[in-house]
Amino acid sequence: MYSSKARHLTKTITWRAIGTLSTILITWLITGSPVWSLRIGAVELIGKMCLYYLHERIWYKIDFGLVERGTRKIKSLAAKSAFIVPQTFFVDRSSRQQLLNQRGMAIWFTGLSGSGKSTLANGLDQELFKSGYKTFILDGDNLRGGLCKDLGFSDDDRSENIRRVAEVAKLMIDSGIIVLAAFVTPFERDRELVAKLLGDEDLVSIYVDCPLNICEQRDVKGLYKKARSGELKNFTGINSPFEAPRHTDLTLRTAEFSKESLVQDILKYIKPRIELNQVATAANEALQKQF
Repeated sequence: MYSSKARHLTKTITWRAIGTLSTILITWLITGSPVWSLRIGAVELIGKMCLYYLHERIWYKIDFGLVERGTRKIKSLAAKSAFIVPQTFFVDRSSRQQLLNQRGMAIWFTGLSGSGKSTLANGLDQELFKSGYKTFILDGDNLRGGLCKDLGFSDDDRSENIRRVAEVAKLMIDSGIIVLAAFVTPFERDRELVAKLLGDEDLVSIYVDCPLNICEQRDVKGLYKKARSGELKNFTGINSPFEAPRHTDLTLRTAEFSKESLVQDILKYIKPRIELNQVATAANEALQKQF
């Protein structure tokens, strides 16, 4: 996890408070005047606090001595180089979908930790697999151990985590795969980013709505207990906000209905969207001739 501006500011204030108290005490001992010691302390506090904060922010932008940090720059640098030209390939999305006899799409589960996102995704994955569909689950904890292992849990890192997952999902959709993504996705701006990247036709958004007290009672991973004790910082629902979705395709209440019934509700909704009605396309026929 990398330092934020808030962390730099907090370090600046606490360190200067210690330094200023030392200056006040030393000046008081030398001059014997509490008034002058306070004046000098105030001047030093303001001046050095500004200098220290600027020093911290300058070094924050310097990669010297930080082996992994340079890789983080990609999240703020758009690919605008004139040397980057997207390639066009003969085997396109339509051809892959015809081969798999299904339509690629993302089913995105959002909700509090413990609400049942992964449980529903896993149940849906099993049902789709049994019916012959090609699927893949993208789960928050799994990706945090690999693709996103360099990210922490600050607001910026959470947003970057979701952006990366959405980009991966987009690639998998183009390959014709049905992607099941289970992520807290606590911020509305990030859900809007996902919708923009994937498009309405390729995205089914599902809000797994479960009261906080129920999620906390479940506490499958013991995270709520750690958050309540202060051991875990920036935990959604406790000391970091969760913004309920304003727009969603499905809202599922896992505290009221069984996993089996909710999975059937999802299947009923997505089946018409993932079925491929065409038997063959001109592109597919051309592909067969080519090979």
